[in-house]
Parts: sequence; structure tokens; C-alpha cells
Amino acid sequence: MKILIISEWFSDKMGYAENFFPKALGEIGHEVHLVTTDLQVYGTSSDYDKVYGDYLGPRIVKQGIFKKDHFTLHRNSHNLSWRGLKIEDLEDKIIDINPDIVYCFEIFNEDTKLVCYLKNKYKYKIFCESRLHLSVFTPPKLIRDKLKLFINQIEGLLISNKIETFYPIAPDVLFVINRYFLIPEKKCKVSSLGVDTDIFSPKLTLDQIKIIREDFQYTEDDIVCIYTGRFTDSKGPLILAEAINYLHTLGYSNFKGLFIGQGESKYQNKIINLNGCKIHPFVEVNRLADLYNSFDIGIWPLQESTSQLDAAACGMPIILDANVKDNFRTEGNGLRYFNHDYKDLAIKILSLSDKSKRKELGVVGRNKIVDLYSWASIAKSRVSDFNKAIQHN
Repeated sequence: MKILIISEWFSDKMGYAENFFPKALGEIGHEVHLVTTDLQVYGTSSDYDKVYGDYLGPRIVKQGIFKKDHFTLHRNSHNLSWRGLKIEDLEDKIIDINPDIVYCFEIFNEDTKLVCYLKNKYKYKIFCESRLHLSVFTPPKLIRDKLKLFINQIEGLLISNKIETFYPIAPDVLFVINRYFLIPEKKCKVSSLGVDTDIFSPKLTLDQIKIIREDFQYTEDDIVCIYTGRFTDSKGPLILAEAINYLHTLGYSNFKGLFIGQGESKYQNKIINLNGCKIHPFVEVNRLADLYNSFDIGIWPLQESTSQLDAAACGMPIILDANVKDNFRTEGNGLRYFNHDYKDLAIKILSLSDKSKRKELGVVGRNKIVDLYSWASIAKSRVSDFNKAIQHN
């Protein structure tokens, strides 16, 4: 089966779906092509240089065709207009590859609209994810926003006739695309993002863990809470820093905050000026798995993140915002705290002081991810859907 996957950007050093899903499909014997732009992830963001530049390099990279692990990467030039980002000469790639399946990562991207328009001409089947969580979607209030939503609703009705199955990645995403964008629920399958459970696993020895902790100047008695990702108000790592600082004022100086990533210097300074907190730049995927193995609690104060699943796969208990609607992420393996309340977050952290409790939660999380959300199992499930659609033709 020839599968063409469309992504608006791609970075070799990141661990997102566009890195792992094509690989998982290729590993089970399919010819997989990922077509993208010449942009790094978040390459259109105004703060790209401040957040990602040091780690990923220039936002625009070389165009061409590149062999990756079990798939082929195609980088075309990009076009950015008021309508959004799109891949230049995408139709030419469709002609060259002649896919049986086209898979998209979001419903209302310009490239998704194009492949829907071209479907009858080139006779492929289309499948599409959506990641539009309630935490990042704001129902429109202004007239211009309501007009934009109305246009999207019309497009949603047209697109839904062209796409075989939609994969909202969580129940709240299903609610958003159904309630606000009129995507029929009967065409949707809720399916979480996946994890490479070979990379993200409890694989380090005690000696290896000890070395990593010593490298970061942590003792065996320290309880290290780790956050990974962008340092922005929307992600809220400062809330974790404030919680760690608060624990120190209460006398619990063995709790530490380790922040892996980058942001604006003003925001970073707020974190590192608080007691018990330190910052480390972005690290590559394999190194990230080692850190989840070596430290104690994963905390993402606001919004969903793929990293939450990665950490759980390594046997790390996690704490999330109570407003995150995807309950799966913490059921049996983590806790919730009240939105923006660093004192409540501190209480939740303190409740995980016991190492045996953390280990118990971590085992539940690891087993849950392996059983249900490895990229290997997701790839097999998707291929089953692809085959049904082709046979139904």
C-alpha cells in the first residue's frame, strides 16, 4: 500500500507524530512518503528563534527528497498567506507518488482542503486527524470570528464528504469538531497520539540513573519534577516553578524543578530566580527518554502535550491541569491540580513524596501506554481502516 502523509513542517530532532507515525507504518511493510515544507516545526511562529532556534537551527531548511527510517521525506518550498501555510507543488507530488491513501494531521489546513478537492481526480482515500483541544479553542464572540467559524462550518460539511474517517485525538477534540465545525460524529474515531515504546521505556539501570542525576547535581533524596517543552504563558511552566518555590518556603527543600526547553529570556529568568529551579536546553528524543527514566514526577501545568504520554511510557507519574479534558492521561497513573493554583499544585506534588507510590503509578502508566497507545498498535489499527476503505471502493 502506498501511503502519503501530509505535514505542514518537519524537524529531525523532534519526537512528534510526523516523526514516528510514518516510521511505524513503514515498519509493517508499507511504502510511506511524508510530504512537507522546507520549514522546521513551528517555523511560522514569531518566537521561533527565541524558543527553537538554538536547538533546531534556521527555520527554513534544504528542499529535496531524503530517505529516513522506513519512510521517504519530501521537502517542498512553502507558501504562507492570509489563508494559512501550504506546501508548494503538492499536486505534482501526488501525481509522482500515486498514493492509495492520503493522511492529514489537521482538518482545516490548506493542504487538507486541496487533497479533498483533488480526491476524485486521483482516486485515493483520505483520512485525517484533529488536535483541536478545548484548551486551545476559543468559541467565537466577535462578529468577524463568528463569520470565520461559519465559513469553516461550510468547509467542514464539504470536507466530511471527502474524508473516510476523522481521528480526534481526545474526547474534547471530538466535541469541538462536532459541535463547532459540524464534522459528523459517525465519521469519527477518538484515537490518542502514540508513543514509540521502544525509545520511551523504563530501560536504564540504577547506576545509569545515578550518573544522570549526578550530572544534573541532584542527590538520591531529591524529588525532581520535570517539565519539557516551550516556556510560555500558554504552557505555564512558571506555575510549576512557583509550586517548587512554595514547597521550599515550607521547608521541603528536597523538591526540585527541572525545566527542559527554551523561551524568552524574561520568562526564563522568572523560573531560574525561584528556589529549587533550573533550566536545561532542549534535548534529542533518546536523551529525553533517559531524563524521564532518571527523575521523579512529570508536570505540565497547562494544556496537553505529547510529552505527557512519553513520560508515562517511561514509568513516570504525571500531574496535569484539572481543565485538561483527556482523563486517560492521568487515570491510574497521575493527579490533577486546580488551574493556575501553584499552592494546590504544591500539595499534589507533596502527596507523591513516597517513592513506592510514584513507582506504583508509573507501572500503571507504562502498561497503559504499551497496551493501547504504542505507535506500532496505532499503525496496525489505521492500516485496518485503510484496507476497509479500499475494499469498499
